[in-house]
Amino acid sequence: MKKILAAFAANTVFANIVLVMIFMGGLLALGSMLRESFPQFSLDMISVSVVYPGADPEEVEEGIVLKIEEALEGIEGIKQYTTKSSENVGSATVEVQDGYDVAEVLDDVKSKIDAISTFPVDAEKPVVREILLKDSVMLLALSGDLSEKQLKISAEQIRDEVRLLPGISQVELFGSRDYEISIEVSEEQLRRYGITFDQVARAIRQSSINLHGGTIRTKGEEIRVRTVGRKYTGRELADVVVLAGPGGDLITLGRLATIRDGFTEDPINAVIDGMPSVFVMVFKTTEEDALRISNTATEYLRVKKKQLPPTISLTDFYDNTEALRARIDLLTRNGIIGMSLVFFLLWLFMDLRLSFWGGMGIPISLAGALFILWSMGATINMVSLFGFIMVLGIVVDDAIVVGESIYVHRQQGDSPLKAAVEGVNEVAMPVVAAVVTTVVAFVPLAYVGGIMGKFIAILPTVVISCLLISLVECLLLLPAHLSHLPDLNRPRQPGNPVSRFLSACQRFMQNGLERFVEQRYVPFLDRVLNWRYVSLAVAIAVFMLTLGLVQGGLVKFQVFPKIDGFVITSTVEFPDGTPPEITAQALQTIEQGFLRVAERTPTTSGEPMIKKRLTLVGQTLSDRMGRKGPNLGSVQFILLESEKRGIHSNDLLVEWEKEVGSIAGARSLTFEGLSAGPGGAEIEIWLQGNRMEDILAAADRV
Repeated sequence: MKKILAAFAANTVFANIVLVMIFMGGLLALGSMLRESFPQFSLDMISVSVVYPGADPEEVEEGIVLKIEEALEGIEGIKQYTTKSSENVGSATVEVQDGYDVAEVLDDVKSKIDAISTFPVDAEKPVVREILLKDSVMLLALSGDLSEKQLKISAEQIRDEVRLLPGISQVELFGSRDYEISIEVSEEQLRRYGITFDQVARAIRQSSINLHGGTIRTKGEEIRVRTVGRKYTGRELADVVVLAGPGGDLITLGRLATIRDGFTEDPINAVIDGMPSVFVMVFKTTEEDALRISNTATEYLRVKKKQLPPTISLTDFYDNTEALRARIDLLTRNGIIGMSLVFFLLWLFMDLRLSFWGGMGIPISLAGALFILWSMGATINMVSLFGFIMVLGIVVDDAIVVGESIYVHRQQGDSPLKAAVEGVNEVAMPVVAAVVTTVVAFVPLAYVGGIMGKFIAILPTVVISCLLISLVECLLLLPAHLSHLPDLNRPRQPGNPVSRFLSACQRFMQNGLERFVEQRYVPFLDRVLNWRYVSLAVAIAVFMLTLGLVQGGLVKFQVFPKIDGFVITSTVEFPDGTPPEITAQALQTIEQGFLRVAERTPTTSGEPMIKKRLTLVGQTLSDRMGRKGPNLGSVQFILLESEKRGIHSNDLLVEWEKEVGSIAGARSLTFEGLSAGPGGAEIEIWLQGNRMEDILAAADRV
C-alpha cells in the first residue's frame, strides 16, 4: 500500500487532473440534476372508485363495494385492501406486496374490476389507477367579486396559459365545481311525440358528443350531464336527435326539454380573506425541476397581474419551494463557514498551504458525491440536502489528520516528498478504519423497507458517497499537493508590518498549542492509559447515562423533527349527508378560534401573525384521494416567517386546538402543519366487526 501512496504523492500532475475532473463532474451534475421538495417514489398502492349517483352508503356497499371486494380476492400480489362506502361513491385502496410490480398488479385489478357485470345500471364506469404522490410546487389563487361561472372561466384561462409555459405540464384547478348541464324533460312534450323518458336518456348516451370522461345520470324527470375536460354547452346537447319522424322530421332534445348550463349539485366554496376564489395548482412531473417551475410561474404572475382588471386578484397563495431554497441556502452557508473555519484554524496552528488543501476537502467531497448521485438518477431534494449538511462536519476530519501527520514529518526534517509519503502511510489505516465504520453505520438505512425506506433511501447514498470521495481525496490527492511544503524550520522574514503581525500571531498560537500538548494533554493521556480499567468504566457509565436519558424521556425521540413551517391547516369531516351550511358554520368556528389565538400572541417583529387565510367547503386540502362533498371542509392560514414570529408553528397548533375544542357532530377534526417525512398518522388504530353500530360504539370508547 505504501508504494501506491508514494506513486500518487509523487505525481502532482495526475492529482491535479483528477481534481479538475471531480470538480467538472460536480458542476455538470449541479447543472443537470433536478430539484424537488421531496423524493418521488411509488406508494405501491392502487385506487378503485365507482360513482353511484343518488345512492346512500348502504346501497353503495351492497351494489358496489361488496362486488369490488369479491373481485379483489385471490389476486396475486395484494398485501391488503380497505374499502369505503360513502354517499354516491364506493372505493377501495389496494396495497401491493413488496417485490411485486405495481403495473402488473394494476393490470390484474383492472381486468377483474372491468369484468364485473352486475354493477347497478346507474353506476358510472370504474376508475382504477395507481396512487401517485403529486409534488405540488405552487398554489395560485384567483379571487374576485365575480359569479362562480366567471371566476372559473378566468381560472381556466390562467390554467391553460400556465400549462403552455416552458417546463410546466401539470396544472389543475382546485376549489371549484365541475360543469354540469341540467336537462328538464317536459312530460307534455314526451306525450305529444310518443317518446319515453328512457329513450331521451339513451339518445344522449348514444349521441356523437364525446364527454371525455364525463357522466350522465337521471333523477326523476331530470337528466344531468357532467363534463370533464372540454366544456360542453346546452346548445350542443340541444341538437341531439332523439327520434326521427316518419316524414323525415327530426325531433331534437331542444324540442323536448329545457336545457341549462350549470355546475354539480354539491357546493365547493373557497374563500380567501373574504373573497370568493378558485385555485390553480401547479405540479411537477418526475422530469421537471421545481425551482425552474417556481421561477417561471412567478414571472408569469408578475406579468399577468398587470393585465387583469381591478376586480380580479391573482396571487401566489403559497410556494412549496421556499423550504427547498432555504435548505440549499443553509447548505451553501454551512459549506462556506466550514471551509473558512478549517482554513483559518489550520493556518493559525500549522501552514497556509496545509490550511488551503485541508479546507478543499469539503468542496471536493460535495462535487464528487453530486456526480455519483447524478449518475444514479437522483435529485436534489430536502432529504439529500439534509445528508450533505449532516456530513459536512465529517468529511474534513480525515484530511486534517493526514495533513497534520505530513506537517509533523516535514517539521522533523524529512524532505517534502518523504514527509508526504511517511505522513500518509502512518495514519492511512486508522483513517480508513474511521471512514469505514461510519459508512457501515449508514448502510442499514439503505435496507429499510416500505414507504419510509423509499423516502430516506437517498440519505445513506449521499453520506457514503461523500465519505468515500473524502477518503480518496485525503489518501491520494492531498499528499500530492502537500509534497512541496517548504522547510518549516527555516526562519521566515515577513516583508511588511501586516505580514509580521500575522506571523507573530501564528507563532504565538503554535507555541501555545505545543505547550498545552506537552504540559496538559500528554500527562492526562498517561494517566488515562495507566488507569485503563477506570477509564473504561467511566466510558461505560457515560454510555449508560446517555441511554438512561433517552429511556427516561428526558431526551425526546422523534423519527422526523417538527418543522417550524409557515402553513397550518385544520380539516373537519362530518357524516355523509351533512348539509354544507353545517360544515360552513363549523369552519367559521375553527377560523375564529385561530384569529383569537393570533390576536393575543405578539410577534417579535410586531407584524400581524397571519398573512393569508383560506376557508374551503366541499373539499379538503390534505386528501390525496380528491374526495368532494358538503360534509368536508378545511381552514388554512399562511403565517408570518418563523424568524419574525418568535413562536413555533406547532405551539400555535396546540393553542388553536385548545381554543376550538370539539365540534359537535364532527366525525373527525385535525390540526396539522408542515411535517418532515412521508405522510401518515403517527398512530393508527383499525377496528373491524360484523355490525357497524358495534364498531362505532367501540371507536367512541377508544
